Amino acid sequence: MNTIKRFYALDAFRGLAALLVFLFHTPQLSVLTHSAFIRGSGYFVDLFFVLSGFVIYHNYKDKLSTISSSKPFIIKRIKRLIPLHVYTLLVLLLLEFIKYATSNQITYSTVPFETNTITSFWPQFFLLNSTPLFYGFNWNGPSWSISAEIITYFLFIITSLVCFRKKRWTLLISFAIVCLGYLFFSLKDHTYNITIDYKYSFIRGFIGFYFGIIIYLLRGILLNVFNKASKMTGNLFEVLILIIIAYIICHVGYFKNYFFIIHIAFGLLILVFSMEKGIISNLLKLQIFQKLGQWSYSIYLNHTLMIILYNMILIKGFGINDNYILLSEILLIILVCAYSSFTYKHIEKRYYSKIK
Repeated sequence: MNTIKRFYALDAFRGLAALLVFLFHTPQLSVLTHSAFIRGSGYFVDLFFVLSGFVIYHNYKDKLSTISSSKPFIIKRIKRLIPLHVYTLLVLLLLEFIKYATSNQITYSTVPFETNTITSFWPQFFLLNSTPLFYGFNWNGPSWSISAEIITYFLFIITSLVCFRKKRWTLLISFAIVCLGYLFFSLKDHTYNITIDYKYSFIRGFIGFYFGIIIYLLRGILLNVFNKASKMTGNLFEVLILIIIAYIICHVGYFKNYFFIIHIAFGLLILVFSMEKGIISNLLKLQIFQKLGQWSYSIYLNHTLMIILYNMILIKGFGINDNYILLSEILLIILVCAYSSFTYKHIEKRYYSKIK
């Protein structure tokens, strides 16, 4: 029986990217979170899209040939994403009711149900918040990317059925979708910054996802060349691409106006580390990094809740001294990982196996 190759280094990057997006959203109070790199790390969400296109095409490129074969795919993806999304959103709803019930005794920084309105709850619940029904970054704001991801799956099914049986057509259609996506934002906002208007961020998902497919096809073309490369060459490429990524993220204020550069950098990161030829990619196979990859979806969806509690309890409740801010942030990272380990086991895995 043929087994599908697993990209362990890329699994680790998914976890690291989730942690970096989480740190981007934390109050920037210490030398860790106030660094230029962390201030630009919110754009690692686009690495998720490129990774998703790369990995999903790898897993399903030969499986979505008929309408009947597309049904198991979309069911699996919904089972993978929806339970944790619903759970997290309901926890935040419960927290809002608790704030409402105790607002006479406790003064909160935001009025209960003022920012997190019932009107904005339903589009987010049904994952329509990457469309013109976007109501802002309330409730579990990061879930906009889950909305974009699921909408992208349906486009992936359509393109797979129509034209993905030949690699040449796959490459052409993927390239066309990426170009049309950029053209849309260029005509609408007169810039290549695809992050300006979140009401059309599902198109941002299209661009990243299909760029990931292009990178996968490019990998197939270059595979023999990479296989012949020495370990020293592999180490050099891995270090070089990490330096490039760090530079771009630290200067993202400029590069976001030419977002295709960010996509190319993320694509090269995936291309190089999918080969697993260097020391860094081997280090990423360590259990701690693989666990982060395993918990990445939970880290991503849980971090809004954890930051709210961090602000309410530690920052405002106890008034953490400036000397202990860095320590409190490290503690927060540990708590996010611990809680995400719990939700991965008891929500993600449990309901994925139970939902029929």
